[in-house]
Amino acid sequence: MNIKSSSLPRPTPRPVGRLIFIDLLRAFAILMMLQGHFIDTTLVETARDENNLIYWSWRFMRGLTAPVFFSITGLVFTFLLLRENKPPSESKRFRKGLRRAWMLLLWGTLLKVNVFVLMAGHLPAWYYSLDVLHCIGLSLLAICGLFALGHRLRLPLWPLFLVLGIGIFLLDPWRLSLDFSVLPQVLANLFTNEYGSQFTIFPWLGYCLFGGAVGCLLKVRPQLALGHWLPLVFLLVGWCCFFHSSWALNQLYQLTDWPVFRNVAYNNYLFIRLGQVWLCFALFMWVVPRVKNIPALLPKVGSETLTIYCVHYVILYSTWFGIGISRYWQGGLDGPTAAAGALLFVLAHVFMIQWIEPIRSFIYSIPNWAQTRVLRMYRRLATR
Repeated sequence: MNIKSSSLPRPTPRPVGRLIFIDLLRAFAILMMLQGHFIDTTLVETARDENNLIYWSWRFMRGLTAPVFFSITGLVFTFLLLRENKPPSESKRFRKGLRRAWMLLLWGTLLKVNVFVLMAGHLPAWYYSLDVLHCIGLSLLAICGLFALGHRLRLPLWPLFLVLGIGIFLLDPWRLSLDFSVLPQVLANLFTNEYGSQFTIFPWLGYCLFGGAVGCLLKVRPQLALGHWLPLVFLLVGWCCFFHSSWALNQLYQLTDWPVFRNVAYNNYLFIRLGQVWLCFALFMWVVPRVKNIPALLPKVGSETLTIYCVHYVILYSTWFGIGISRYWQGGLDGPTAAAGALLFVLAHVFMIQWIEPIRSFIYSIPNWAQTRVLRMYRRLATR
């Protein structure tokens, strides 16, 4: 029997529009954040022994979480922004990014609210400090601004991101030497940790910009994330940053006699962490496309990072109503108990994301239910 080739079903090419390794890397970062925050909040002080290999390993992985998260945020946002291929004035993604940035700034502020503190009529100084959501929101605004500037001046974005990212890292020792006490505390919190800010726009914007440079590359050639060469490049670059960036900075100081290179080399935590980020990128980029059956729940967790962050913040840090884990177990658990609690804490959030649609439907139905009840009560009172 003769069957024309055109009548045969053709294999569907593997889509590269959504890079699954990104969602899994985000899931890894947010789950590491959950256990890191839980253990840091509840672990007793006597168990924090830097000579203990388990505690040292936990500290190392906890320090990796934020650089990975900022880098992957810059990658995702830039990738989606450029994929639309429209100028800022016509780009829905650009406007959505601006709204997203302001929403993050709003949530970062609302999460610190305590009802009883507000009723007292004053806000403590720490309320004006910056947290991770503030910093990510400001970073997204910066990327949007650079995108608009690059379009206006016809500049390619990836070298602009790389130059600014390297500049932010190199100037970090100079930033740390400045005195920001002359600024209002709200503004000083953007640049220094002295007033309680956990994250500041510098140097964390640098990680977003490095991730954005990767997003520029993947926008042009997204299929590279499914091959062998790009993970190998990240592996080599990450290895060099991790193990040899201090040596390279010292060599640059010897060649140029510029103290900026020496100052960074003597406190080289930024480029070393960047190397670890690239190693994580290489691992996930190479392994994930070669795993045949990835549970659908894992990418779903990676796509709900804001929800997870907001819920964990209120539960763990006892904001809003003063009821939470930190109120009862702040620094009160030994190592095994804190580890077991962290595991349950992580599993509870994963379970929440598994049932997030019914949970959201229930929450959204509450205003309608309350409105119906109020109307019924009003009608009963009106007919008496």
